[in-house]
Amino acid sequence: MYLFLFSLSEMGLTTPLIILMILFGGFFIVSFFITSPNMDTKGLLRVLYSKPVRKDDGSVEYPDSRKP
Repeated sequence: MYLFLFSLSEMGLTTPLIILMILFGGFFIVSFFITSPNMDTKGLLRVLYSKPVRKDDGSVEYPDSRKP
């Protein structure tokens, strides 16, 4: 059985393009690890399930929806 393989040049991947892909991929991984501590379940559910209130100064407050 023969393998059907393309070379990098046949796929249109040049050296600068491969370097650019590696840089953007590295940026994605670094930014994911920087922002992952902020992605906790409690904080996400608070934002998703509550109705935000915008104050006069422009800040946004997420009131607790469990208050009677």
